[in-house]
Amino acid sequence: MMKKMNLWRSTLNERLRILKLLEDGKINADEAARLLEALSQTSRDHRRRHKILHSVEKIPEIVTLVTDHAFKHTFEKRQMHFTRKNNVDLKGISGTFEIRGSDTEAIDIDKDGFAKVVEHDDSLIIKAIHGDLQMNVPQQTNFRVKNVSGDVHISGIDGALNIASVSGNIRGHNLAGSLKAEFISGDIELDYISITDLKITSKSSTITLLLDSSTEAEINASTEDGNISCAFELTNQEETNTTLRGTLNKPTAKISIRNEHGNTMIKKRVER
Repeated sequence: MMKKMNLWRSTLNERLRILKLLEDGKINADEAARLLEALSQTSRDHRRRHKILHSVEKIPEIVTLVTDHAFKHTFEKRQMHFTRKNNVDLKGISGTFEIRGSDTEAIDIDKDGFAKVVEHDDSLIIKAIHGDLQMNVPQQTNFRVKNVSGDVHISGIDGALNIASVSGNIRGHNLAGSLKAEFISGDIELDYISITDLKITSKSSTITLLLDSSTEAEINASTEDGNISCAFELTNQEETNTTLRGTLNKPTAKISIRNEHGNTMIKKRVER
């Protein structure tokens, strides 16, 4: 039993190391996916996994979360309350993370699982290993999300979103503001009321972007072997089997989508 527990803790530490490297920009999302895939191999591949991680030993060590001190009192189901913060950083490995924006002036969190929440200046930093986490936050909150394999649901946020996800499904509803996102795989559906600039890159996700008919943007979408479809009539439209360019109403904002091996669909949003 102790041997299994040590192996579990070792694997979890390795996953946290990969997440930290991705968060710090030491590796990109593609490299993170390959490392995580290596961890999922059977026990006979243990030496190979160790060799892969040994190649990044010169990178500063992750500040380990999985210790008795770091995770003391963090596993139980709990409600937490914080004053308003302009920025929220969410680093998650697995589970379901639900973020809801509203007219509130506070941040309320319901967590059920391994998660640690820390205040730092004007930011709230959340590190979640697994389990469910629900957040109610002010609408005008900036979010940075680093996700390995959890499902993320975001609604009612009017701010800057920065998302990096290896796998898992990402859902956004009634969003406004800007987005910078990097995905490896998973189903991505983003529903925007209004936008500034959106930049999305992906290896093999299915991307659905829903826009209001009044959106003003210059659209540039490309792929290597996926499909691109658009429900809007664009002016100055240029289209090939792998690219779509044109202007929706006016070129006030920019929408850039690079989805290498997945399908991209730009649709008209419906008020729900």
